[in-house]
Amino acid sequence: MTGSLAPVGGIVLLQSRVLTDQTLKLEDDQRPRNAGAAITIRELATPVFYHWRKALIAFLIPVLLALAAATLAQPIYTAQSRLLILLGDDYVFRRSVGEDATGNPQTFDRAQIVHAEMEILGSREIREKTLTDIGLTRVYPKAKAGPAGMNAALEQLGRDLTIENVPQSNTIEVRLRHSDPKVAADFVNRLVQNYIASRREIFQRADSAAVNDQQRGLSDQLAATEAQIADLSNRYAIGDYDQEIQGVQSQQTALTAQLAAQDQLIATAAARADRLAQQLRNASAQIALNTDDTRSQQVTALTDNLMLLRERRRVAAARYADGYPLVVELDRQITDLETQIAAAPPSQTTLVRSGPNPVSQQIETQLATTRGELAGLQSGRAQLSDALGAARSRLASLVEIGPRYRELTRQRTLTETAYRSVSENAEDSRLQSSIAGANANVRVIEAAQPPTKARTGRLLILAAGLVVGSLAALAVIIVSAAASPVILTPRDAEVRLRAPVLATVPLGDDDDSPLPRWRPLTSRLTADQAALILRRLRENADGQAALAVIGPEDGVGVTSIALDLAMASAFRSGVETLLIDAEPREDASVAMAIHGLGGRLTNIPDSPYVLRVEDSNLYVTTPMTRTGSNISEARWRNFVDGVKARFPVVIVDTPSLHRSSAALLLAPLTDLSLVVIEAEETRTAVAANLIERVTAAGGTVAGVILNMRRFHIPRFIYTRI
Repeated sequence: MTGSLAPVGGIVLLQSRVLTDQTLKLEDDQRPRNAGAAITIRELATPVFYHWRKALIAFLIPVLLALAAATLAQPIYTAQSRLLILLGDDYVFRRSVGEDATGNPQTFDRAQIVHAEMEILGSREIREKTLTDIGLTRVYPKAKAGPAGMNAALEQLGRDLTIENVPQSNTIEVRLRHSDPKVAADFVNRLVQNYIASRREIFQRADSAAVNDQQRGLSDQLAATEAQIADLSNRYAIGDYDQEIQGVQSQQTALTAQLAAQDQLIATAAARADRLAQQLRNASAQIALNTDDTRSQQVTALTDNLMLLRERRRVAAARYADGYPLVVELDRQITDLETQIAAAPPSQTTLVRSGPNPVSQQIETQLATTRGELAGLQSGRAQLSDALGAARSRLASLVEIGPRYRELTRQRTLTETAYRSVSENAEDSRLQSSIAGANANVRVIEAAQPPTKARTGRLLILAAGLVVGSLAALAVIIVSAAASPVILTPRDAEVRLRAPVLATVPLGDDDDSPLPRWRPLTSRLTADQAALILRRLRENADGQAALAVIGPEDGVGVTSIALDLAMASAFRSGVETLLIDAEPREDASVAMAIHGLGGRLTNIPDSPYVLRVEDSNLYVTTPMTRTGSNISEARWRNFVDGVKARFPVVIVDTPSLHRSSAALLLAPLTDLSLVVIEAEETRTAVAANLIERVTAAGGTVAGVILNMRRFHIPRFIYTRI
């Protein structure tokens, strides 16, 4: 690692640069980074500069075509004429036949009038007639003769001719674009002349004969309607239908009220007759007229006895004291006689004279009178009921013929109104016939003159070419970035592989295909970034830690990454670290490379395959088998378990999966696996397949290292975004 690792035996080992952030950090760029942003401007700009050749081609093609079109563009002259539309009788709304003609006339609004005039001016008939008058080959020299040529010329004329309404005015502007200014002016003027002539024909009124025929037809229709009304009136004896039906309704109402009053009188008379009959039944026919009364003999006898007893009581009282039995007995007898006298009638009838009851005679007389009145009321009600039935029948017949009668009356009114209107129109037509056609309500404000200034539209063509080219370049960049099979940035790797990028290794000056000098130089970072990976390895391991560095194919930099991590662990952290060079290529092992550079390697007594580099904490392995032969899984397991017990950190440099499957055997034997891919070279599908196979084999993929990353953004732009 730069600045922190001493040379080994006077020889500086080749190292890669480990970069933990996803964007390049220059030494002179002291601006704070937005760590929370999902995507940066640099990541957006990277595909632009990576695919700049394709984008440039896509941009230049429309621009060059636009440049060629602008060069070949012919000058176009625009002749114009302006017309003023006046409000005349042609646009006055005349009421329909039968409507009230006494109201104010109605007119169309300005927009409707101008729109109608523009439709007439732009009609196919007028344009075709104008082309014929001017000459089809003169207006369009390339047009063919015949209907097909005329149709093609009319289509082109539809694109060249513009008819517009000047806003907030009654003015119509006619413009024609043509390469010949004289032809453009002549065509516009001829078009206006044909429009005025055609307009006069369209608004010409009907002749007097048609109006007279209509008048005679309305007269016959009116006579037929009058005959039908007269027949209906005679049949149903109708003078004025409305008055007749109103009178019948009034009569019906009055009869109904009278019938209700008659029913009330009948009910009153019937109730009075019933009451008198009841009283007559309850009254006596004979009553006592005279009665002779005398004193009752019983009372006289009892009174005489009472007087005798009282006398005897007085005599006894004189002889005996109170309470004597004789006195008491006499008192009792006196009391009994007084009671009998009080209960006996004081008088009695001796003679009774009887005769007819005058009250019964009076009630009988009133009953006969009431029954006579009741019979008269009932007879009157029958007559009222018959009259009401006749009124209802009359009203029903009137209501039945009402719609027909009203329809005939309405038809007569409409026909009379129409007849008057047609008569007035006939008179107007005769007056209009005396005038030589209708004067056109169109005034030519400005006649077309041959224009002197032409327009080529070259700036517009060039602007359109630039816009289309820019859009095409942007589309090419987007499509190329989306369809690119390789990985450009750490964000691409994380999104496509769904694995975290632990570090990026920029392409250094000593790597193959160095970048041009105008490209930004990578920052030379310390080994602290490699220590982050080692710390994560130790956090996931129990005491002894083993890491497998795996690559999908040869040349992605697996050996250099593994060596950098081993050197960082051994020299910076001071931990004994073993770098296992699994199945190296012939004459290409790490141990042979160190020995070839002059490094001193010494054997250790614990294992014949492990060599110590100088006197440091770094150990490497020698080839454990001959080239072309493989080591079994059991042997690898025993070896890895043995060295893990001896060394705190073990880094395994595995062969590429394209060359050997040893990586799939070693991945489950280590604590973590680190996948190394080469930027812009390793395909996404290959890297994703490697991660899936390692996971399926039982290994744990800690993340991805993006090796040999190139920075395509120019330095002067890179420092400002």
